[in-house]
Amino acid sequence: MIFVTGGTGMVGAHLLYDLASRGDKILALKRPDSNIHRTEKIFACYSSEYQALLKNIVWVDGDILDKDRMRELLTGVDQIYHAAAVISFDSSDREAMMHTNCQGTANLVDLALSLKIPRFCHVSSIAAIGSPPEGIEAGEEHPWRNTQDHSAYAESKYLSEMEVWRAILEGLNAVIVNPSVIIGPGNWKSGSPALFSTIWKGLKFYTNGVTGFVDVRDVTSAMIQLMDGKKWDAVKNQRYILNSENVAYRDFFDQVAGSLQVKSPKYLAGTMLLKLAWRISALKSFLTGISPALTRDTARSANRMSYFDGSKICRTIAFEYTPVKVSIHNISALFLKDFGLR
Repeated sequence: MIFVTGGTGMVGAHLLYDLASRGDKILALKRPDSNIHRTEKIFACYSSEYQALLKNIVWVDGDILDKDRMRELLTGVDQIYHAAAVISFDSSDREAMMHTNCQGTANLVDLALSLKIPRFCHVSSIAAIGSPPEGIEAGEEHPWRNTQDHSAYAESKYLSEMEVWRAILEGLNAVIVNPSVIIGPGNWKSGSPALFSTIWKGLKFYTNGVTGFVDVRDVTSAMIQLMDGKKWDAVKNQRYILNSENVAYRDFFDQVAGSLQVKSPKYLAGTMLLKLAWRISALKSFLTGISPALTRDTARSANRMSYFDGSKICRTIAFEYTPVKVSIHNISALFLKDFGLR
């Protein structure tokens, strides 16, 4: 039996689709108030037979912070995919991220050890790699440096990953994946899918930054391939950066605009403009209680040139990435179809 956390998020929903398409039987963890309709919508993006695929999933209520409940649910499980995490670049969410992401991961790896679960896949992030010097392509061995440049989210993902490494030293067999910016269909109002909505509505500004991008289908495919029992001995107890290409934000925005057949952003948002913008966003958030659209952390990263090397997995299991241009085309088509725009 396969156990999946984070099944209502973009990565988790796509993972569930891929596993269900193989005929695997899955326990998917959710909170009692979680919206599983988003996951069903992801299934519908890819198959007209999605209702039949959904029958391979048994949804179970629980919380990764409730260790007793997790022990009950994990009994009899032989694979864990841990994709659940609080994701935010709002500093006010720091405590929640540190608690849920770190303690929740610690609970799962401790239970995996005590229940002798053979295979564990942890979804980390390039945020846990740290900030490489500009122009230097970071690989799996890039050292984390304790600097003020790290967001609270990055710190929480780094510390969560440390819990997995600690458990590996105690006998857990696991793989860790560190995706770059994951692009794919999902909630068009948040995360990377919101970029497509924003550009469709007429984004005016671009930045000079560079970062890595990877298709969500590549992320879930890589996870499943790494967890394959036939490959396990060769891949276990290692981390794998998942990054298709390093792309300038301006080029990414231009490609999305081209696929959506709308105008590209034409004004450069420099450092001073971004500093002003995140402060205005913070004030608006304070007055309205709505999460800020731009934070100090996201403004800081917008003009940073970060490069990541995702080739290790290609050398290890002959993995092939989807080119970013192809991903953008496919996601744009799903966006337009979803809203009946084309």
